[in-house]
Amino acid sequence: MTEGVIQYHLDFSPQALADGFLLDELNACRARLFAQGLIGQDDQRYAGLGYGNVSQRVVLPGKPDAFLITGSQTGHLPVLDRQHYALVTACDPAQNQLQAIGETLPSSEAMTHAVIYQTLPQVHAVIHVHSPNLWQNAQQQGLPVTPKTVAYGTPEMAAAVRHILLDNSAMQVGLLAMLGHEDGIVAWGTTLADAEGRLMQLINTTQFQKDTSWFI
Repeated sequence: MTEGVIQYHLDFSPQALADGFLLDELNACRARLFAQGLIGQDDQRYAGLGYGNVSQRVVLPGKPDAFLITGSQTGHLPVLDRQHYALVTACDPAQNQLQAIGETLPSSEAMTHAVIYQTLPQVHAVIHVHSPNLWQNAQQQGLPVTPKTVAYGTPEMAAAVRHILLDNSAMQVGLLAMLGHEDGIVAWGTTLADAEGRLMQLINTTQFQKDTSWFI
């Protein structure tokens, strides 16, 4: 299965997003993650495809789990504009179906974001990054993990993530690693700042332990 390619069935309506959807907070968070290489594109990694995405729940009448998410294959862009986001309006993980509007297709990981919003109403932001160091040390750090046999962007991944979220102790961590998705880490929180803070705290802790391991 090719990394970075949409696996779900998408009902997509190409149209400009309404000006009422505010993107400043999403853009600022995404820019910080891009600057640290947690979102991006590298010819030497993942067959040269872009990686990483961020999303934020939005208020949409009749659509309680709607969210804005960075578009598919926008990882190479240092700065995103309104046309680089998609609005996911509905999702059925069991049927592998997703509905969205925008000027770009939603990220290939939109299904994972959707199941988090559906399972945890208190969550308002989800971040998916690629961190080789954190991913390789995920189990040592006690992170919940999805099985190696489960591929990204599939109903199986959605089910595996939901299983983790229903475990109260794992859910409170606010992070998980996708063992079947190379370097894939997901963080969530009540706000973007909350999700980003959880992620950065663990990355910094893991890096510190790696850098000082020679003392042991």
